[in-house]
Amino acid sequence: MEFNPIDFSPEHRLWALECRARLEYALDTAKIDSDPNPGPIWQTPDEWLPCLLLAETLCELEKSDQALLKDLQGPGKAALNEALSTLANWLFQLVRTAPASFEDPTARLVQLLAAQKACESYNAFRKYQPQKCLGLLLESMLLSGHSASVRVAVDLLVDAPPTDWKDSAQALGVLMQSTNWKLADVFPRLLDSNQPSVLAPALDLANNMARKHGVSPHPAAERFDSLLTVFGAVTLQLQSLEENPRQFSDNVQVIQQILFDAVSLLVAMCDFFAQMGDPRSIGKLNQALALKHRRLKLESAYALAKLGESRAMDLIVELLQDDSSRARAIAYLHELSADDRIDPQWTSSLAKAKSDLAIWLSQPEQFAIPPSRIALVEQRTLQWPGFDGPQECFLLQFDYGTGDGNYSNIGFSGPFPSAMSLDMKSFCNDTVFAMYLANDIEDPHESRIAWDSLPEPHKDSYEPTLRELEEKGFVEIKPLAQLNCLSAQALLCQATSDEGNTWGILTDGDSIIRCISGPQTFETLFLQWKGKLALEILGES
Repeated sequence: MEFNPIDFSPEHRLWALECRARLEYALDTAKIDSDPNPGPIWQTPDEWLPCLLLAETLCELEKSDQALLKDLQGPGKAALNEALSTLANWLFQLVRTAPASFEDPTARLVQLLAAQKACESYNAFRKYQPQKCLGLLLESMLLSGHSASVRVAVDLLVDAPPTDWKDSAQALGVLMQSTNWKLADVFPRLLDSNQPSVLAPALDLANNMARKHGVSPHPAAERFDSLLTVFGAVTLQLQSLEENPRQFSDNVQVIQQILFDAVSLLVAMCDFFAQMGDPRSIGKLNQALALKHRRLKLESAYALAKLGESRAMDLIVELLQDDSSRARAIAYLHELSADDRIDPQWTSSLAKAKSDLAIWLSQPEQFAIPPSRIALVEQRTLQWPGFDGPQECFLLQFDYGTGDGNYSNIGFSGPFPSAMSLDMKSFCNDTVFAMYLANDIEDPHESRIAWDSLPEPHKDSYEPTLRELEEKGFVEIKPLAQLNCLSAQALLCQATSDEGNTWGILTDGDSIIRCISGPQTFETLFLQWKGKLALEILGES
């Protein structure tokens, strides 16, 4: 897929060369002890078109500096990731805005050129396993729906897929949300993939096209026999994994990835078999029903129920008791016209809150598996920003039992589910509610100003505050910063108590909040203070 290049202006070429120079400088000066999360390397251009030239320039850089790029670590790797994700985003924006910025057929040409540069960038940099860019590059190729770019993107997903499943899911998500592409450009070619990270979202896409858009026959219908074979093989693999995970690896992350890939693929296939209605899948679905994984039990039972196996309905009803399965079980029973089998206790606000938190904790970016137990700590009705009227809010203790021990913490549910890495069990319930409220509120004027940056008269104004801390028994008081949040100010300090403990202290003149110094001291103090302010504003203090 190649097109004649655009005749760029000298300004465009100068901008692209400057961007390359800035990236080369960032890579050359990156130190192991420097900031692992660098800020933007480039300024956003006034128009998106020059990013085509930038992509070409970076591909030239990759050809000449492969040895350097291969050995990048730490901050250098982060700088490359930042540059590539920025480029990918600009290419995506160019494709997205081309119809409004150019007249046809120029808009079409620009979109195809952007897809070409995205393809070249993907092929050039995929080997370095960059983060947060490969999915966007594939998106840029799929977004316009043009057959040439869609077919190339599908070929890349099959023959040279990204290593991170999130990139594949992100790319195919564009097709899930749009209908401006041709089915023949994607299926059945996409189903040739042997990677679960591609095949699972590919089946999700095919299932979505059949269910929501009435595509018939099902885009994967001609692959029924091969998919049934794959389903059986993955089921046996997962059965072996449940019996003895160490035969696959001693690395927990490797085992979790195998589990995630297998579950994602089997779930998508269960949906496929449910839609196909072919009784040949009943035997394999019964095998999956014997697995311990609760999500797979539910999906297998649903597929079997759709195939007329009435005993599967009993298992769906039984899974209403499981917090992580409840929401889907209720939806499936509705769809199967079995609402009379849903006990009212499973539709209560508490049951929903537990289910929401269990599903949130099960996400790959959280714990990847549901907790073994969720229990109510306290339920309150509170005003909550962004919602009309008082909201039912829940503090829920969740527990994980692992081979290495147990983990327990306090999560939040109601308006939304959430949990934090802080030890929330060490705080009283009032404080925990306040901290989750603080974590949900964004204040654009929030700031932290280092003590040394404050003018001397401003420092002098805190003398009464520092004397108060001395009167409270603190010594060796060291002011660190002034904090600004929700139109209030506070002073952050470090101090020592009479017992010899080192404390982090936050005081705003009305209250003093303290905690033992540690890696999360600032976050702990700030969330408590911000939550207190927010509750006062909402009239809930």
